[in-house]
Amino acid sequence: MSYLPKFFFSLLACGLLSWCACQKEDTDPVEPDPVQFSCADQPTVCQLSAANGNFAIDLWQQVTKDEAEDNNIFLSPFSISTALHMTLNGADAMTYEQMETVLRTEVFSQQARNEAFQTLLTTLSRLDPHTQLELANSIWPKEGYPVRSTFLEENATYYNSEVIPINFADLPAAISQVNEWISDKTNGLIKNALTELPSHVVMLLVNAIYFKGEWQVAFDPEDTYASEFQSAAGPQAVDMMHLPEARLPYFQTEIFQAVDLAYGDSIFSMSIFVPKPGYDVHDISEQLTAANWDSWINSFQPTHIDLSLPKFKMEYEIKLKKSLVTMGMTEAFSDLADFSRMIEGRSVKIDEVIH
Repeated sequence: MSYLPKFFFSLLACGLLSWCACQKEDTDPVEPDPVQFSCADQPTVCQLSAANGNFAIDLWQQVTKDEAEDNNIFLSPFSISTALHMTLNGADAMTYEQMETVLRTEVFSQQARNEAFQTLLTTLSRLDPHTQLELANSIWPKEGYPVRSTFLEENATYYNSEVIPINFADLPAAISQVNEWISDKTNGLIKNALTELPSHVVMLLVNAIYFKGEWQVAFDPEDTYASEFQSAAGPQAVDMMHLPEARLPYFQTEIFQAVDLAYGDSIFSMSIFVPKPGYDVHDISEQLTAANWDSWINSFQPTHIDLSLPKFKMEYEIKLKKSLVTMGMTEAFSDLADFSRMIEGRSVKIDEVIH
C-alpha cells in the first residue's frame, strides 16, 4: 500500500490598531462619502456579523484557557474569521461541516455566507469617513500548483483576494515577499508578521486589517502624567493619559467599571473594562458570553467621569491551531482533511493559523 504525502498550507491573520490620543489637527483630509447601512435592508449581513461576534467570544474563551494566566492577549477575531472563511471555500465533507460549526456560520448556505461577507467587507471601510479602515486579503499558491480556479475566483469575487503565485523553494525569499505585502497593507506598521514556514508548504492565505481613528473626545497631551498601573504582573510605572470631568458612556457592575471611547462618528469604539478591587480580568472574562455582551453594550449611559488611561504599545503573536482544534475544528489540521474543492488531485491540510 502506498501513501500520498500530506502537504501543508498556512493561514496568517494580521490586525493593526492605531489611534490618535491627541487633539485633532486643524486640517482634515479629503473624505469619501460614507455608505448607509441598515439591518432591515441587509438582514443576512447582520446575522453574519452576529455569528462573527459569537465566534469571537468562543475563541477568546478558548485562548484564555490555553495561554499562560498572566499573559497579555490581543486578538482580532474578524481577521481570523475572514481568513478561515476564505479557507472554508475550499473545504468539503466533514472538514467543511466542522469549520462552519466552529465559525458559527452553519446556518448559512455557502453562497449566502460569501455574499454577506462581500457586503460586510466593502461596507466596513466606508461607514465612517473620519476613521481609516483597510481590509486586504491574499492567496499565495506555490508556483505551478494545481489550485482549483473556482476556489481562487470565489475568494477574489467575495473577499477581494489577490492571487500571488510564489516560489516556496526559497523560503526566506518567500517570507520576505509576504511580509512586504503585509507591511504595505498596514502602512508599514506590521513589518515581520511571518517568521517561518514549513518546508512542504504549498499555499498561504493572508488577511491584513489596518485601523486608524481619532477619538471623539481627545486626550490633551498636557494632561498626561506619570503614575502606577496595576497589571497582573504587579504595579508598573507608566504615562497616564487623562480626561478630567469627561462625559462618556459608562456603566458598572459589582465586578467591573466600563467606559466606551468612540472614534470618529461613533461607528467604531473601544470599550474598556476595569476590574474593581478584589476582582481581576479573569473574573470579567468568565462572564463574557454573547448574551452578557449584548446586555453590557446596551447598558452604557452618558456619565461625567474622571478617566485615566495608560499609554501602551503591544506586539503579540499567537498560533491558534491548538485552540481551534479544541473548539472542534479537528479534521482541517489532520490527515483526514478534505480540501478537494481547493486543490485538485493532491492531499493538503492546514499547518497553522498564525495571528
